[in-house]
Amino acid sequence: MSSLLSRVRRGLAASAAAVLVCWGCPLPAAAESTSIARVDRNGVPGENVHFTSGESAATTLFDLRVDGATTVAAYCVDVSRNVDHRAAYAAARWEDLPGAAHSGEIVWIVRNSYPVLPLERVAAESGITDLSAAQAIAGTQAAIWHLSNGTRLRSDGPGGPNSQQVRALYQYLLDNATDAAEPDSALGLTPAEVVGEDSAPLGPLTVRTTSEEPVWLTVNGAGEASLVAPDGSPVTQARDGEEFLLVPPVTEETGAATVYAHAKEAEILPGLVYSGKDGVQTQPLVVAGRATVSLTVSAKVSWNAADPSPAASPSGSAPVAPTAPPTPSASAAPSAASPPAPAPPVVAEDKRVEADLPLTGTWLGAVVVAALVLLGAGTAVVLLTRRRRR
Repeated sequence: MSSLLSRVRRGLAASAAAVLVCWGCPLPAAAESTSIARVDRNGVPGENVHFTSGESAATTLFDLRVDGATTVAAYCVDVSRNVDHRAAYAAARWEDLPGAAHSGEIVWIVRNSYPVLPLERVAAESGITDLSAAQAIAGTQAAIWHLSNGTRLRSDGPGGPNSQQVRALYQYLLDNATDAAEPDSALGLTPAEVVGEDSAPLGPLTVRTTSEEPVWLTVNGAGEASLVAPDGSPVTQARDGEEFLLVPPVTEETGAATVYAHAKEAEILPGLVYSGKDGVQTQPLVVAGRATVSLTVSAKVSWNAADPSPAASPSGSAPVAPTAPPTPSASAAPSAASPPAPAPPVVAEDKRVEADLPLTGTWLGAVVVAALVLLGAGTAVVLLTRRRRR
């Protein structure tokens, strides 16, 4: 009995020591989730803007909630798409977004306008007097839409629908925009997915972060999988630009794991874009501010049993299938006529300014026509009722 008690005591002591050693360590990967962002319903309204197409749009400086407690200002990138406040957002790249060809100029605009720069400085550098925050938001948003969607502000003289300050800031930003570098993501793992064989470490995975401190690395989904540096030494942390690999369990010929990277303090920079996570369709946003946040991202790693290697060619490389001989090129066809200019984008419903919509070609026109029909029918009923009473 005494020997049993002593073994129990030793076990409890070992467990307590393990808890003390692990105090302050990061949570296991299973307890972490990849960070997502959402658009708050509140935002700062700007002045309405009016396009040469005849349509108008409301402007808003959005609040993008990048973690549970931190928001950052953002402008919308696509005038023809609604904002879904329920959608999950994630940091994205410009390649698949409207305005990709002018992404550097859009980055320059948000870095050199309100609210990245104080309103007074924007007014001083642009030479615009009496510039309000609402006008700065409208002018900046209109310049972004011009580059991403091809919209153009009406340039009527004094008394026109666009205020003089909005038109002046819009033109100043477009005249001075240069191709600025896209900012780095606050935290990323590349590539997002790795597939390989179980006969060798898988990767490498590269950490990308604006954090000055190393980020924590954990793995979930394969109990005996481990993370190692390129030299084979175990790793639990990595800094920006550092690489690491995943070593699959020796007992699992086929499997998958999720690698997590967690940064306690990473900085989100102006010009970074967010779009719907996993292809969700919602309004893409470009960040127009700075924020220090806690973020977690993940990458998928999977492996299969190594297949028998194919018979090697005498040179040691796999045989290459013969390619068909090139076919003679036909004589150059005469150049086709230039395609017509693309139609201006349709303003999304959540940005429409109903009072300024044309009565034809829009949903509002149909509503107005229906209302007139109902009004006429009601008037006829009233007249008939009066005649019967007489």
